[in-house]
Formats: sequence, C-alpha cells, structure tokens
Amino acid sequence: MNMWAMPKLIHTTLSCLLLLTLVACGGDSSNTITAAGRGGSSPATITISLTDAAVDNAREVWVQFTGLSIKPAASPAINFTFDTVKNINLLDLQGTRFTDLISNIVIPTGSYNWIRLDVNAANDGINDTYIMLNNGNIYELWIPSGRQTGLKINSGFELLANENLNLIVDFDLRKSIILRNGNYKLRPSLRMMRKRNTGTITGIISPTLLTAPNCSDTDPATGNAIYLFAGATAIPDDLSNANPGPVTSARIRLNTRSGNYRYIIGYVPAGDYTLAFTCQADMDDPDTNDNIIFSFTASITVTADSANLNLPVIIPGPVR
Repeated sequence: MNMWAMPKLIHTTLSCLLLLTLVACGGDSSNTITAAGRGGSSPATITISLTDAAVDNAREVWVQFTGLSIKPAASPAINFTFDTVKNINLLDLQGTRFTDLISNIVIPTGSYNWIRLDVNAANDGINDTYIMLNNGNIYELWIPSGRQTGLKINSGFELLANENLNLIVDFDLRKSIILRNGNYKLRPSLRMMRKRNTGTITGIISPTLLTAPNCSDTDPATGNAIYLFAGATAIPDDLSNANPGPVTSARIRLNTRSGNYRYIIGYVPAGDYTLAFTCQADMDDPDTNDNIIFSFTASITVTADSANLNLPVIIPGPVR
C-alpha cells in the first residue's frame, strides 16, 4: 500500500490547453543555451513554471533540476542549462502555487514538439532527489534512466509571433511516488497547460466524511482527498486504472481561520467533470488495483473564465 494525496482543477478554453504525457527521452542533436534563447524573425518569449499535486505522508519532496530542453519541429532542440541546479521542494507548490524554471526567454516562433526537464535522480545513494516522510525519515527518490533521459513531456504546442507564452507543468506526486520493499521510486506523471487560461476551484468538505466508518483511520488530517474525473457521469476508480483514471486530485486541509476542511484544485481544462471524495487515499497505490471506496460524488461543469474566479463546491455529509 502507498500513502499519498494531492491538489488541482480549472476554467480554461480547450483550444488553449496542452495536456501532456510523460515518456522516456532519447538523445537529440541540440543547441545549448545558458541565457536567453535567440529568436528568429518575430521572436516570442516563453516562461515554464512548475506546480505540484501533493501527497499525504510526506513532509518534503525535493527534486533537483539541472536544466530543460525545448524541441522545435524543424530544428535541433534548444537546451537551457541552469547556472546552478534548482533544488525544489514540490510540497511548497501545492494548490495554485508555482515556481518558474525559466522566465521570459526569447525563442523563435513556430511549432514545437516537446519539452524535457533534466533532473539528477539516479539510483546512486546520493540524496539530490529525495523524500522526507512525516516521521523525519529520508529516502532517496530515483527515476529509472532519469539522469540520461530527463522527463520528456511529449506533446506539441505553437508559439505565435510576439506571444508571451507561459506554460505550467503539474508534477503529480500522488501518481508518481512508488513504494516497493522499503525503496521509493519516482515515476513522474506530468501534465502541462497554458497558465493564462487556467482558473481555480475551491471546495468545502463536511467533517462527517473525514471520520466515517469506512475511513482508513480516525485522523481527519490524513487519507482524505478529492479525485477529479473527466465527464459528468464518470465512475470513480483508483489511481492504477488508466481508463478512466483521475485527471488529478486534491488534498483536504483544515482552514484554521474558518474551521472548514477545504480543497484547492488548479490548472485543469474546461469541461464536465465528476468530483469524488475518499478518506482512503493513503491506501491507493498507483501501481496496483486497489478497492478504494468513494463516499461522495458530485458533477461540475468548468467553464472558461478570463477573470479566473474561484468557484466553491460544497460537498455535504452522507444523506441519511
């Protein structure tokens, strides 16, 4: 069993969103750039930011980024090597928080095939990428072939003349961390979208759901998550099933000011969705088929909203 939970959900136009999958990356001829990329005619700028959907049983999850690459459709990849490595605690980036990997870099306009994030995450006994559990124990996190191939987001996008494109990459830890025989492996699950077209949904969960008899424990601070599924009538399932697997999920947190248990979901495409609550999220292993119980579901339509307004979704306790 694994013990993880997380956040995300949005308003945006479908035409402007890029949903991307992670694949292994092979070698490519490339141009290495340490400062701003050089644009051709009508250059544009690009910013690539990182956010996170969090896990339950971890205090910190650090990933060491060394650079990234962007592949034009008709020319070699453009490599950006960071002057100093970026050590990022992904758990600092929950909800709508983010950090920039590159900012306002000038690159040529046109079609691009993929983006690759370069990381130090080899199985070498060095804690450059690692997880710290709630009990303070630290374990190395390693990505198979991560040092050689990086994390390739294998989908294209178009950069228009004079555009200031801001892409945000969601590093979904709930789907990414695998625990086997006391060892932690990182199998990154990434999605990416245009940040300017995203919004946020916040919601409130009834406390009666957090300590129901079917919960994994009686602690209202653990094991509780909202899963987001595509489609208004989706049937919720655990993380391991690809069809239909959750788009993302959100961790439930106590708001000490209001006394409400809330979730925040950011950066999800417009459309119809099903929200599903479980208090067994800490038993959902992304590598196995788990019989997770969802105690409440609700349908919601997310629409494009240039004002990026927050829409509260209140999930009450069970009807008796």
